[in-house]
Amino acid sequence: MRCFLPALPIALLALLSPGSASAHDPFEITVEASLHADRLEVQTTMGRRTAATSCPAAAGERPREGAAALEALRSRMEACGPRLHEITAGGEALRPRASSAALTEENDIEVTLVYPPPAPGPLRFDAVLLKRLPEPTYGADIRVRSEDALLGQRLLRADDSTFEIEIGAPAAGTGAPAPAKPPEMPSFGQYLRLGVEHILTGYDHLLFLAALLAVCRGVRSALGIVTCFTLAHSLTLVLAVFQVVTLSSRIVEPLIAATIVFVGAENLLRGEEPKGRWALTFAFGLVHGLGFAGVLREMGLGEDGGSIVVPLLSFNLGVELGQLGITLLFLPILWRLRAVPAFARHGERGLSLVVVALGLYWLVERAVS
Repeated sequence: MRCFLPALPIALLALLSPGSASAHDPFEITVEASLHADRLEVQTTMGRRTAATSCPAAAGERPREGAAALEALRSRMEACGPRLHEITAGGEALRPRASSAALTEENDIEVTLVYPPPAPGPLRFDAVLLKRLPEPTYGADIRVRSEDALLGQRLLRADDSTFEIEIGAPAAGTGAPAPAKPPEMPSFGQYLRLGVEHILTGYDHLLFLAALLAVCRGVRSALGIVTCFTLAHSLTLVLAVFQVVTLSSRIVEPLIAATIVFVGAENLLRGEEPKGRWALTFAFGLVHGLGFAGVLREMGLGEDGGSIVVPLLSFNLGVELGQLGITLLFLPILWRLRAVPAFARHGERGLSLVVVALGLYWLVERAVS
């Protein structure tokens, strides 16, 4: 099949690259709550921009750059840490004993709070930071675990920011609290929604798809492009989630930006619909699939022996539904605009110039971050 021809070099690059944790998607936050005999430890990880938005600088604070800016953000998040969540045990608010913040290897901000151990009974988490963020699509994946078991996991949103589990008496021999009932896990619908929201807020993925479709002249070629993109990113999504392919986000994110620049430049240089666009779409779609996989890896999919297949299928279905919706909206508008003489002369070139400019901006930003 033609769309598979250029896939081998990229697949080999991915297979030969060392594994690495993925940097956080701008709209995703992960929360790890660990129950120990003497404490409850809550670790919240988010991208630097999300951290700065959740805890803005004080009025009049002097802007900083480089290492000074990172240290200012770290100090600010350490002070803001106790306000990221509201946690109650048995109806009583827990107050943190300590708060610290650090920059991870992937340039995310990691805030760690230490609370006294909760008594047996209902333990309730409220991710109040979600209500301070500007976009309703921001989400927090929370996992609660004891020293030897996952007690529960849930996807939280600004309009649904609470998670409650029942804590039993300490497990024999460990002193750590035990679950009072089987752990609650995210549903098919939650992963489906996550997939739809991820593609709708994945502006780089959407721009790449728009650049591919911008020069399509018919339904057949558009369907071929969408099909190859779907096959490619579905393939690497599966391989990455099962850890057959691992590639650091420090490589994946600049590569995604580079694919956008390449397609936009090809549109400008070759004019009419380029031949072999299906094959190019498949090759570059492999890279975008690694970006999608980063979201599921952040959520710890498969780390605790839980089901991988259902979350993977529902997330991928959500991505495809979002992608299909955008395609069905974009193409009729584009084809109508082509009937306008001014757009027919300059519209596609103008759109491709915007694609190249945004792609270059993301490429530089991601390469130096």
